[in-house]
Amino acid sequence: MTASLQADLARLSRLAFRRTEKAREVVREFHRVKRQIRNHRDYADVERLCQWLFVPLTLWPVDVAGLMTHVLRKMVSGGKLNAKTKLLLALLGAPPDQAVQEVAAAHEHLVQQGNYESLIKSQPKFEEMEQQLHRDADFNRAWNEIKEHFPVDEYRNPKGVVRRRMVQERNFRSAWDFRWTAKKDRFQNVFDAFCHKWNLYGMEGDRPLLLKLTVNLTPFGTMILIPAYWSFDPKRDLNWKAITALHRARGVHRQGPKLSKNRMAMREEAVAAKRLWKEAKSQGLKGRPRYEWVLARLHLDCANDESKLKRLLRMR
Repeated sequence: MTASLQADLARLSRLAFRRTEKAREVVREFHRVKRQIRNHRDYADVERLCQWLFVPLTLWPVDVAGLMTHVLRKMVSGGKLNAKTKLLLALLGAPPDQAVQEVAAAHEHLVQQGNYESLIKSQPKFEEMEQQLHRDADFNRAWNEIKEHFPVDEYRNPKGVVRRRMVQERNFRSAWDFRWTAKKDRFQNVFDAFCHKWNLYGMEGDRPLLLKLTVNLTPFGTMILIPAYWSFDPKRDLNWKAITALHRARGVHRQGPKLSKNRMAMREEAVAAKRLWKEAKSQGLKGRPRYEWVLARLHLDCANDESKLKRLLRMR
């Protein structure tokens, strides 16, 4: 094993959600074939894609490991990446900044443990409801009845957990059509209704996994889930300072009516500056005369606003 491969596997091992197990083979494959594909016209793209494998899963917008496997197979076979694949890679772009990754990675380790205490202030509400549920005769009776009708152990994951189907953002639901023919479909419908009745996301053995008030990063934003049973007090239940810091870790800038209006005006000014800058070049202007020509048409002070023009030209 090369030192660079060892280093990459060590990076994977520091991430949450069994990342070594899920991405180890594709990382090994990249190291195995990278000399073979180094002269491929798309090698720079795959090298950048490889860095996404070490980004916290929270920030993945697509299945990066699957995409990497697909791209490597194509390149090893000598084929070119088609336009659609190259578009996907271009849109995916470079990984997030290291500072963003570090915040997301630390958050993932807490989430993996079910630990939201740094963001949530009212843990006693959860503990009280959890204790009530353990003592609830109707809950225990219903769970025992489910076990009588279905081979529950067949549906547990390696950790012994059975999960209900997830509800996605804005209440969208995949694989939602009602099915009752297969044994697994019948179990899933019954188990989903069971979880709905007692506010669960699943069962671990015979232990109910009660929904918590949670705050989670996603590739597209920050999601807060308030369980249906929770008597929500926004001031007392959430640590808004910590939640704001977590959300802003992506590099979110301050916003507001005045700030947004000023930024829009500056963008419009930047567009005009770039257009005039090209026009000045087409007229053969260079150096100081070019600056003065553009500043005059933007109605800026030629003596004092040259630095502002440079900032406008750098804006994207």
